[in-house]
Amino acid sequence: MASMSTAVCQVCFSCYDSEAKRPRILPCGHTFCSQCLLNIKERNDGLIACPLCKRETKVTDISQLTTNFSILDLTSQDDQEEGAQLPSKASAKAEQGPPLSAGFCEDHGQHQLFKCKSCDEWICHVCTVIEHPMSTCNVISVKKALEETRNNINAEVEQFILEHNQTFDRIGVYDKELQTLEKEYKKKSLELEHVVEQYKQAEQSVAGELIKLKEAQEEGLSKLQDLKELQIRVSKLSRIQDTDDCSQAVSQCKESVQTWTQDILHMTSGQNMLIKSQMHNLVNFSMELMNWNTLKNLEFSQLQAITDSASESIMVSLITLTKPLIVIKKDNQAFCASVTLQVNNTAMVGELCPFIPSSSTTSIDFKDLMKKIPEAYVRGQKTYYRIEKHGNEDLFTMVPMNDDSMPADRLHLLLPMNTLIQAGVVWVPITKERFGHLTKRQEDPECAGGATAKHGYQLHASVDHLPPGESYIFKCNLYEDLISQPVVVFLRLAWRGKTQGDIIIELEDDSLRSKQFLKLCIRDSEYSYRGTSLLTISNFRSQGEMVTGGDYEKNDGTGGQPLFPDIPTTEKTSRPVTEGLLSGSFNRTKGAQFIIYTRSLPRALDFLSFGRVTAGMDVLKKAMLVSNIRDVIIEDCGAVL
Repeated sequence: MASMSTAVCQVCFSCYDSEAKRPRILPCGHTFCSQCLLNIKERNDGLIACPLCKRETKVTDISQLTTNFSILDLTSQDDQEEGAQLPSKASAKAEQGPPLSAGFCEDHGQHQLFKCKSCDEWICHVCTVIEHPMSTCNVISVKKALEETRNNINAEVEQFILEHNQTFDRIGVYDKELQTLEKEYKKKSLELEHVVEQYKQAEQSVAGELIKLKEAQEEGLSKLQDLKELQIRVSKLSRIQDTDDCSQAVSQCKESVQTWTQDILHMTSGQNMLIKSQMHNLVNFSMELMNWNTLKNLEFSQLQAITDSASESIMVSLITLTKPLIVIKKDNQAFCASVTLQVNNTAMVGELCPFIPSSSTTSIDFKDLMKKIPEAYVRGQKTYYRIEKHGNEDLFTMVPMNDDSMPADRLHLLLPMNTLIQAGVVWVPITKERFGHLTKRQEDPECAGGATAKHGYQLHASVDHLPPGESYIFKCNLYEDLISQPVVVFLRLAWRGKTQGDIIIELEDDSLRSKQFLKLCIRDSEYSYRGTSLLTISNFRSQGEMVTGGDYEKNDGTGGQPLFPDIPTTEKTSRPVTEGLLSGSFNRTKGAQFIIYTRSLPRALDFLSFGRVTAGMDVLKKAMLVSNIRDVIIEDCGAVL
């Protein structure tokens, strides 16, 4: 009986026969069946590479190859016996199979012990030689494929846990905010109760004065009646003896009327003015409490007006005697901030909040305010910055200080960085020629805490012109000092001439695609995503649905050359295709274009992904409902700090 290694083709592992499986000898001396050699020849345009030694042979017809009659004779002797055993062996293989088999290959009758990552198919050993040769396909074992799948699932679970913990962090911060507000409102409630009590006391005082006034009126009417009767008595005098009695009565009435008149003058002048003053103070205090919700970030300490010399004074508006405020006018909108006196003739300015000044308040522009301050400083997170004149009096530069010392003989002004940013006057150098605008986020649901606690500001894509007057240039090592890991960017979408919202994206690694995406978001080059359209929608309302964009060159889907010439064909880590995954283009000539998945695709991996949408998927899904996706514009973009 022939051994299996001799009577079986080493490619398809089928027994030789005198027909399609006829054993043929290659010039290298190795024998394979005619069918397998024919398949290899057709796939390689007439060229047969030996599956064992890789020696290549040019063959026009398989029948030209010599038949291995020794193997054919052995095969014919055991044909019946082998024919009876092979089905049972095949069924045994199919039933038992290796523990890591992915199934049974119907084409070749072998267990699928490999996976072709390039074609995303489970294959057998024969497939690795014929349909999926390792020279053109990325083939791995079932064990390694299982390990990669396990790692991907574990990474996804870890990401869910991280997001879950971030949500709990936000809950904790929100809880602290609510507790703080509860304390503040309780404090204001007590103050309101005090005001109500004062109102009640004032009401009682007025009621008492009304009673006194009525009594005085009745007394006045009585005295008027006495005067009239006295007048009648005088008109009836007929004897000289009666004049003495009448004169005495007139003197007594005059004295009584004068006393009553003085009481009335006192009541209507001194006491009445005191009540008016008390009511005026109560009304002012009530208005202060009504405005508290707008001015709740301001400090309520006992302060004096900040004064120095006439040329070096801070202009302060005193809304009440206990709350000095700076009212700053910016772009026809008024902002106010509390002012707290510190040691060494230094003033601390609180955070800005919108405020509509009354007719009694004084508004001052930021530029004019800075001109009146000999020295001003900004409080950063880790250091102080000195505000210096830059070129002309309309531009200033914030220069980091080497130490925290400040002279004690001059008037200073310390502003939190947030105050300047909120006023919209801070710019950051993106390149040596271009500057990006630094603003505070208008809507900030991601600022609750955890890894997203830093997402309170936005660095917008740079512009070609210099910052306008009344601006502060944040002097740093370009933008690298501001952007930290993990890198977060935003794309602001608009359609029908209206801003719709931001898409917040966290770049998950430091690959060239991530760096390219960041550069195009903040315009750290000649090009930017700003002003480009979304291009196409694929697999609409199906699994694997995606949106394409990012053609900064032609804005029609035919451009978007990569900024880096050596961007790899695949990224370091493949990721499951899930909603919000950010990926690159498969076309190397369009390497700057990007893809955002809006629906998951189970059991699929993406080899070009480099980020994920963390907020704003609702905005993107609304954009997909626009009749023409190219009407959706990336109105603005940049980094989130």
